[in-house]
Amino acid sequence: MMSEKRLHPAAILFQFIKSLKDMALGLLPIIVISFNGDTLWYAVIGAAVLVVLLSLMAFVKWLRFSYLITEDELQIKQGIVIRKERRISKNRIQSIDLTQSLIHRIFGLTKVQIETAGSDENVDASLSAVLFSEGERVQSELKTGKRTSLEDEEEVEKEYPSETLGYGRLALTGATSDNAIIILGLMWLLYSQANQIIPDEVYEQVTTWVLSLAIQVLVFFLLLSVFIVWGAGVLWTIVKYGNFTITRYDKELYMTYGLLEKRQRTIPVHRIQAVIVKENLIRQLFGLCYVYVEVAGGVSGGRMEEGTVYMLPLLKKKRVPAFLEMYLPEYYREEPGIKRPPLAAIPYYVWKGALVSIIAVIAVFYFSPSWIAVPLVAVPIFLSWGLFRWQTAGIAVDDPYLNLRFRKISRETVTLQKRRLQAFEKNENWLYKRQQLATIDVAILNNTAGRHFIVSALKEKDVTEASAQFSSVPHIHTSEQER
Repeated sequence: MMSEKRLHPAAILFQFIKSLKDMALGLLPIIVISFNGDTLWYAVIGAAVLVVLLSLMAFVKWLRFSYLITEDELQIKQGIVIRKERRISKNRIQSIDLTQSLIHRIFGLTKVQIETAGSDENVDASLSAVLFSEGERVQSELKTGKRTSLEDEEEVEKEYPSETLGYGRLALTGATSDNAIIILGLMWLLYSQANQIIPDEVYEQVTTWVLSLAIQVLVFFLLLSVFIVWGAGVLWTIVKYGNFTITRYDKELYMTYGLLEKRQRTIPVHRIQAVIVKENLIRQLFGLCYVYVEVAGGVSGGRMEEGTVYMLPLLKKKRVPAFLEMYLPEYYREEPGIKRPPLAAIPYYVWKGALVSIIAVIAVFYFSPSWIAVPLVAVPIFLSWGLFRWQTAGIAVDDPYLNLRFRKISRETVTLQKRRLQAFEKNENWLYKRQQLATIDVAILNNTAGRHFIVSALKEKDVTEASAQFSSVPHIHTSEQER
């Protein structure tokens, strides 16, 4: 049992930074106006007063915050004017995650995020800054406080499967990820705004100089830019997922990763709602993928992005069954026999691309006929992508598992369990009925309202088979809709 404790004094700094970030948007117009020379001095005085007030507020909040771990619960006392006391039963705690930002690591601290069974982040608790040894002790006490000494000894002696990604695999992860596309988009955004930021004379001189270069030099600079962007994506991946390690314990998955911001994540297995194997175009070409899970409830404060958790950022596709057998046997199965949509479904996969192509051709022909070749070249690309999506889609039923495969940009293969489904719908319109087609739409819980997986224009008998298998679960809703 632990005595009542306060956070590390560095928590004052974290609270100050948080308050400043919360006020940043409201202060922005004042900062812009303050660049006027007549009000600059007053702005400096106001900023100094604000810093003093925020610092004082952060200090008082730190002083009035304390926590205590008893045999059965975690008690937190906080509040400046109104004193609040929260009690969180150990039985309700789902996971205790440790996170170290760069500032945390400098001072040897960690943030302890305590997640409960609910999805309301106000029910969860967070210790923003404690010594790392204290964080580990809090984690151990809250997770193992009610176990017997015999159980503790058995857990220590038992060996658990674990895997660590080396820097070579992390570099390959970054090299085959979509980060480069994001960075290119940011670079293009900066370039499009360059003429507004850079003085006109400098902008015109640089533009003239670039246009005067030989084509070979321009190609060199273009390739160099692509290489820099690609390298930045690789470096970002290594920094974010450095020392990535996954370990499977009896009832939870445990992951640690990060070079600058070191994170520890605990995922209770019973809260995993679906396992997704995702392959972008590059990784699919080389037989690579990554595996992630959808987790129900609020994770790390209930942030949406935390509902999707990587199990492994990079994996050979053929290794997926063996990986799941070791780390998540609840979802293990051999490669399912996916049943693809029939030939009659092709028009439903290509019609959107065809419509966009036709509109583009008409618009360009009307406004700028000399550029008509551009949309004409795009027509077969759009149609081919529709065929690609049709070739990817499919369904497999193997009670209690349901597998769906589909593609937007990347190919995703989803494995769901009957008891995890929140809704099941079989949708048909009059065209589908004539061609014996149907769309399947299933929903699961995640950290918000839920997530839907939809596969269009499958064989009607395949969707009916799935409906018959999964409609027997009490909380599953099966419907047919005519639209």
